Amino acid sequence: MKWKKWLFAAAVIVTVGLVIVSGWVPSYSSVIEANWGISLPWQAKMQEVYAKDTGASFHGDGLRYHVFEYEHEDYIDLMFAWSANEHETRHYETVSQAAEAWLDEIDVPAEERPVYDRCGSWNRIKNGTDEIIFFWDSEQNRIYVLESFL
Repeated sequence: MKWKKWLFAAAVIVTVGLVIVSGWVPSYSSVIEANWGISLPWQAKMQEVYAKDTGASFHGDGLRYHVFEYEHEDYIDLMFAWSANEHETRHYETVSQAAEAWLDEIDVPAEERPVYDRCGSWNRIKNGTDEIIFFWDSEQNRIYVLESFL
């Protein structure tokens, strides 16, 4: 019976060691996949560099903003049919108007915001009110993700 406890303890130690050595840390990309069914391409080697939100809420509503840097652009290019033009969102006339309103609401500094005229964009609406917007800045190798849950 003691050998089973030792075996279990050894397995836990080895697993934790492998996680630490590999540098694996759960990221927000898994939350995006759970909420929206959108997988961020791991092959692009994305790394989160900035995040801000409205904080915890009882109903899970609010705004979330995440900025990712990546190494391999080919995988980003294939994520969506990126639009180079402004287009309408659920609540705003353009994606950049929606982004600015949401980022103002959570006090995101100017240096952490997308430069809209050099970004491609893509958005999705869920449940009639929830929305996600992606901006892709290929010059800066950045993806900007904004989520609004109402």
